[in-house]
Amino acid sequence: MRVRLSTGLIGALAAAIVAMVLGEPLAQESQKSVWSGIYTPQQAERGAAGYAQNCQKCHGAQLQGLGEAKPLTGSEFLSNWNGLTVGDLFDRVRTTMPLDNPRALTREAYADILAYVLKFNGFPAGPAEMDHRTEVLAGIRFDAFRASAARGSLLAHAFAEPVPNSQPNPYVAQPGFLAFPAGRSAGSTSGVAVDSQGHIWVADRCAANSCDGSDLDPVLEFASNGAFIKSFGKGLMVFPHGLFVDGHDRIWVTCAQAKDGRGAQVFAFDSQGHRLMTLGKAGISREGPDTFSEPNAVIVARDGTILVADGHSPGKGPARIVRFDAKGKFLGQWGTRGPARGQMEVPHTLAMDSKGRLFVGDRWNNRIDIFTPEGKLLDVWTQFGRPSGIYIDKADRIYVADSESRARDGYGHNPGWKRGIRVGDARTGAVTAFIPDTETDPESQATSGPEGVWADSHGVIYGAQVLRKGVMRYLPPSKP
Repeated sequence: MRVRLSTGLIGALAAAIVAMVLGEPLAQESQKSVWSGIYTPQQAERGAAGYAQNCQKCHGAQLQGLGEAKPLTGSEFLSNWNGLTVGDLFDRVRTTMPLDNPRALTREAYADILAYVLKFNGFPAGPAEMDHRTEVLAGIRFDAFRASAARGSLLAHAFAEPVPNSQPNPYVAQPGFLAFPAGRSAGSTSGVAVDSQGHIWVADRCAANSCDGSDLDPVLEFASNGAFIKSFGKGLMVFPHGLFVDGHDRIWVTCAQAKDGRGAQVFAFDSQGHRLMTLGKAGISREGPDTFSEPNAVIVARDGTILVADGHSPGKGPARIVRFDAKGKFLGQWGTRGPARGQMEVPHTLAMDSKGRLFVGDRWNNRIDIFTPEGKLLDVWTQFGRPSGIYIDKADRIYVADSESRARDGYGHNPGWKRGIRVGDARTGAVTAFIPDTETDPESQATSGPEGVWADSHGVIYGAQVLRKGVMRYLPPSKP
């Protein structure tokens, strides 16, 4: 959610919550507002398709505005329309879009598009569709910076921690913790994980940003004190990308590129480096039941189901989640490319909470999509920034690495959000800590800071870095 709350308003919300706990009723709204649930999820989904067809060319896939077209999200948009009515906004949308043919759509279609705009900005859905009559919408306030008076919405928005970059940083960075073997330097990595013994596993791009032409091992194991133990996997991968350690300490690695008969596969190893399973066909980059285009991430559910996120290039190829049984048999897939609710664009990372919900880092759409393991969309979160990496521990604490957000147009466009690692609660969506990226000029870099992320049983965070190469360790306050 992108709505910014002032300090005074946060205090007011806290007071209102205390009042509820003490049994004092909240005052009822005298007039409807954008917080009253004035559209349905189904209407917003129709609007997403209408927006993509009629508005996206000028306003962008993220509603950020392109060229002279104004943004339809963010602080500028909210400030401009705060205090006016939904009817005012409806008429503006209807009389200016599409740019080359204003008023070309039906009133119902414009109402659907406006529903999508409200949904994108985090305003809640309700039981009834938005009306398409200006005179009706003129009675609904566009109250951008005031949470709903309804108890459920108030609690949800108060605890969702919607103010970006505002959380404290209690962690201490510890660079250079891992001791790479003699004669080898750290390469770019987007994959790091910790096993049940506290050993740290890294998917390293062979001391560079690719293993193409290298005879180095891409998978490395380190002791909990950072000492190097062993490595394996040479000759199998071109571009090691995602890394996951399952409940049996099996090491899963994705290779997101194919070249010269290698890559575009998912590998499972035991802790000694013996290959246990291979998914995909070596060197074949293609969407299919037994092949991958660009496999980004892999995760194994408690029942042994294997899920793979496929599609690393925005605007081309798949954006899908592929399911296999514990023996590697294809079970099915879901996912289509796009910005609409339920669609994905670059599903870059996967995590699963204690309830079995699948968290997909929908990186190009600047959000986390939460699904059932079978693909039913449950929720969409934007408060964790632009997710490159996600990890959820046994206590449902969530760690999200944002390595790409920047204000400039183009790649990584996510104005208002800074790069870094956000820590929070996977049950409520609250963000409780923010470790900012230390790159001095992130606007000039497509990536910086950690991309992959994991935490051990003591809450120590490990961040896998592409630009700076290697792994950064972050100590929590209780860790000496």
